Amino acid sequence: MRSLLISLILASLELSRLPGPPQPDAVLSARIQRAATFYRGRDGFMGVVAVQRNHHLIYESGYGYANVALKIPFEPGTRFPIGSVSKQFTAAAILLLQQDGKLKTSDSIRLYYQNAPAAWSSITLRNLLTQTAGIPDFDFGRIYRDSPQRPEELLKDVLNKPLEFQPGASFQYTNMNYMLLAIVIERVSGQPFCQFVRDRIFRPLQLKQTGCVWNTHIVRSAHGYHPSSQGPVAFEDNDLGSLAGAGSLYSSAEDLIRWSEALYEGKVLSKASLAEMTTSFLNGYGYGLSIDGEGSQLDMSHNGTVDGFFACLDYLPATRTTVVVLSNLVAEGNQATPGTLALDTELVRLGMEQDPVLPSEGREVQIAEEILRGYAGHYRSDDPNHPVRITLTFRDGRLFIQNDGGAALPLYAESKARFYLRNQETEIVFDANVAGRFEFLSYTPIGGSLFSRISETKSGDVPPK
Repeated sequence: MRSLLISLILASLELSRLPGPPQPDAVLSARIQRAATFYRGRDGFMGVVAVQRNHHLIYESGYGYANVALKIPFEPGTRFPIGSVSKQFTAAAILLLQQDGKLKTSDSIRLYYQNAPAAWSSITLRNLLTQTAGIPDFDFGRIYRDSPQRPEELLKDVLNKPLEFQPGASFQYTNMNYMLLAIVIERVSGQPFCQFVRDRIFRPLQLKQTGCVWNTHIVRSAHGYHPSSQGPVAFEDNDLGSLAGAGSLYSSAEDLIRWSEALYEGKVLSKASLAEMTTSFLNGYGYGLSIDGEGSQLDMSHNGTVDGFFACLDYLPATRTTVVVLSNLVAEGNQATPGTLALDTELVRLGMEQDPVLPSEGREVQIAEEILRGYAGHYRSDDPNHPVRITLTFRDGRLFIQNDGGAALPLYAESKARFYLRNQETEIVFDANVAGRFEFLSYTPIGGSLFSRISETKSGDVPPK
């Protein structure tokens, strides 16, 4: 599993567009099916897609196989490892213990983990929850080389390392923060982490397909694969117990929908606790949640990956819509997710907007020439460690994008500020508040990059025909 936050992707949805009422269920279902079929056909997406609104299941279907060798199709209750989606369950468990009066999120971690070095004395449970503790992460490769291990063993990797920054001063997503929270839950509750979440969350909500100890011998479990020229190749099972609190859980689309609706409708936590969990801190992160947008564009989300599996879970409060995309096809090293993130992003937009233009449908809207010409220019990435130059030019009524030495490719407009590249899982979104600035979005774990204009294009700067 890796840190695969896509807060920038969803936070940058076009805000200038006036939202309308959600589409009728039949129309929404047909567009969901069209998007999933597109990414299945183009990228080989494999997994389960489910969308529910107002307690009504709009769409649920599987694509490909839960077990390729045996050609076992997906079922409504097929179980997948959910990676870092597990973190929101850990956050809820901490808040339940706070409601019980057994801890406070303002407490120092050293109250519950006495082996913590003195440098950690100012780190609070809230810092761990919001990924602002400054604790470096462990060598993730040990999960696959040396598992199973207790989290305390992996902690030895970081106990003697200096903090990356002062607690609360910055954001750095690490699994270690949530593994420490699992240790806190065990020491405060007197129960193993898995037993506590089972007793306080899984059983009360009747999450019958959700559990802690993953392996493909579990009934109705998906097998994980990576793509190859010969077709999907199976991954070996990995023991995820070492990731307790951070990424060890498994679940199904049905259970994740049930969980989301219960959480956001106040059936898990008190009103005050839910507000604490869903308050955005640095980098749009709450407690185990990426909190993006506002109003009709608000999205409470997280995703996660372990070898062979990728999970996306979004809740859209404005339309009370839950979007679940679970995939069992991920490239080795988790460096590509065939269609998964792009599909999830399209389904979120369908849940938010009345009639969004989606890359999978190949449509575009007409944008005034003066707006398109205004975007033309030479741009440079804002990351000094990975300098990239991109040129945008206007010709024949549309924008073209070209990087150093690359071919000029046409951009297709979804709105006046959002454009996509056909046959690629990439888009660019212009900042409505900062002129000459856009984000290049890659719907893979690589994520997005910000670009700023450094000069206007000259009359001769046109892409080759």
